[in-house]
Amino acid sequence: MAFACTILSCQRKSKSNENERPCHNVLFIAVDDLRTELGCYGNKAIKSPNIDKLASEGILFQRAYCQEPICMSSRASLMSGLRPDTLGIFTNKSLNEHAPGVLTLNQHFENHGYQVWASGKIYHFDGDRQVQWGEKRVQPITETKGRGYLSGEAKKIVEEYDAYYRAWTGGPGGGRGPAYEAPDVADNAYHDGGMTDLAIGQLAGFSSGEKPFFMAVGYQKPHLPFNAPKKYWDLYDADEIEMANNPFMPEHVSRYFDYNFGELRNYAGIPKGSEPLSDTLSRILKHGYYACVSYIDAQIGRLLDALHENGLDRNTIVLLWGDHGWKLGEHGMWCKHTQFELDSHVPLLLKVPGQTKVPLKTDALVEFVDIYPTLCELAGLGLPDHLQGKSFAPLLDDPGRPWKKGAITVWPLHRDDPESLVMGYCIQTDRYRYTEWINESSGELLARDLFDHQNDPDENVNISALPENADLINQLSELLERGKGWRAMQRDLNQVNNKI
Repeated sequence: MAFACTILSCQRKSKSNENERPCHNVLFIAVDDLRTELGCYGNKAIKSPNIDKLASEGILFQRAYCQEPICMSSRASLMSGLRPDTLGIFTNKSLNEHAPGVLTLNQHFENHGYQVWASGKIYHFDGDRQVQWGEKRVQPITETKGRGYLSGEAKKIVEEYDAYYRAWTGGPGGGRGPAYEAPDVADNAYHDGGMTDLAIGQLAGFSSGEKPFFMAVGYQKPHLPFNAPKKYWDLYDADEIEMANNPFMPEHVSRYFDYNFGELRNYAGIPKGSEPLSDTLSRILKHGYYACVSYIDAQIGRLLDALHENGLDRNTIVLLWGDHGWKLGEHGMWCKHTQFELDSHVPLLLKVPGQTKVPLKTDALVEFVDIYPTLCELAGLGLPDHLQGKSFAPLLDDPGRPWKKGAITVWPLHRDDPESLVMGYCIQTDRYRYTEWINESSGELLARDLFDHQNDPDENVNISALPENADLINQLSELLERGKGWRAMQRDLNQVNNKI
């Protein structure tokens, strides 16, 4: 691979180790609940100039998918290089408690002499963050309450709603208040702005270091609540924001896609039960999501500017990813937690030192489990034996080369009861999105859903029951292999690569 040979020839020597080593640092940027709602992905309405600039300097993956559309499982899979069914983590469970001993991405880099530093949300649980990063994880001190409210009105609602929520659920309040706020405050009044300040300071320290670094920065927004400084709300005219053109359930879809988006309904001011959201509220929420995206884009711009100002951009790999997708009113739903493509399709951008053919875009199907081996290859590190993904570094040389036949995503239902656990195994191919719903206890196939993205890109009609699709269903089912088909697809890809 010509490009890989070029970048891996870049060497540095450490005072503590006179042996030659790859010089590439890694800036690892995670953004919570960020779907491909960005200018570089074709959205002309949203303001994301800094992320768009990063895309223009590297490669943009048009068809990247997470392994499961929920925070913990998605992040655990990416950081471990293992799929959720291997980890046994299908919901927000601790990686260190449920899969102890797994060599994670950051540990692997640290074992190879990298300085490791982190701030923000990379792993989901505080316990995992402490085990993985220890004193290398630094958090900002921001004047926030609960989930990051700053206005006096919002803080009052938090106190009132906590009492209501405890009475309603019998559980703790959780610090939830309104689903959005727009105070006129500085960027660093909120957590993500303060965290960026800390990261910028750390980059200045790295600029004089001899060892390469692995810096992980995890942004919380645009996760709910949609709280961002007023100036980012002011970037948009709410009346001009386009709303979802399919606020209805698909025809003939199985009942396993039905979802009441409780994550949003838990906030004050949001209708409870199955009551639909008003058009006015829906527009405010989408406005808030856009404001949060622009707020985070500004923080990422500050971070990348600091990388350049400290002379570190010339030898730093930059990877940006959103942990899963999100619905903004499509199919009458919000949030993630389904097998619609919107929930697992993610933004993924990569910039590598020495990359001259830019900007690049690829339609190759890539998965989160592929990120671990990719970063190892680009940094010149050996691959741990346990990895279940495939490095997509070859796509930097040839974005159109033959690649994976499919990406696999899982989603569990009734996961608190092993006897009634239903697993949705899904495969995304170049044209189709096919899901099988399996009773994990009995092995019974309960339902199928099939969407044709060539003729139905918004997934509005399930065509799995059409007689003319019987052969196609059999082919996709064999490829999926109840979530285990990745092994055969990876073997096929290896055979193709060996011939190139």
